[in-house]
Amino acid sequence: MDGSNVRDFGLMFTTRMVIVKLSDGSLWLSSPVSVPFDTLQQITKLGIVRYLVAATPRHVWRLEAWHTLFPEAQLWAASTLFTLKKGHPPLSGTLGDTAFQGWAEDLDQLAFKGNPLIEEVVFFHKQSRTVMLDDLIQIHPTVKGKVFRNSLFKLEGVVAPNGGVGLDIRLSFTNRTLARRSLERLLSWDFDKLIIAHGMCIEKDGKEFVERAFRWLSR
Repeated sequence: MDGSNVRDFGLMFTTRMVIVKLSDGSLWLSSPVSVPFDTLQQITKLGIVRYLVAATPRHVWRLEAWHTLFPEAQLWAASTLFTLKKGHPPLSGTLGDTAFQGWAEDLDQLAFKGNPLIEEVVFFHKQSRTVMLDDLIQIHPTVKGKVFRNSLFKLEGVVAPNGGVGLDIRLSFTNRTLARRSLERLLSWDFDKLIIAHGMCIEKDGKEFVERAFRWLSR
């Protein structure tokens, strides 16, 4: 589900959350976004909101508003050095390489290592063969009249239709041995679809898309 755009370092970024209905009927939400009231009602009809997750440190601030709406929900976040906005919601736990037992039947996960600044956690929904990630891979369309923005995203290597891993993120991977191990585990999952936070989703051949996006890591 798409949310409103947010500004980061002077640039506008799209936002997207993922809602998973778990085997026990409860809901797992990743990187929640603002939604209209009628949409919120539709979500609550799907099941009890039990888990609110921020898989990247830069999305932790987005948990706070939803925790106000669902105070009984557990909050989980990736290991945090800094966030996009201020906010320190009460966490139930920190995300890592092992899926929490509450969602382990439906989701697998890994902490993509090798970057000392941001350790994003990637999720795999087994039944739908879908991988979910937030900032590691981005696909930004060009916008008419936004010359600086378009040029910057082109320099970053994240312009549609190909997109990829941004140059700034690539350069901040100081331990590529750990990164390659994480990539190897990611590619061991049997997935075909890819949901990303910033850009279009990949409906098929998602594994091949991820392989191309991380080709720089094998060099």
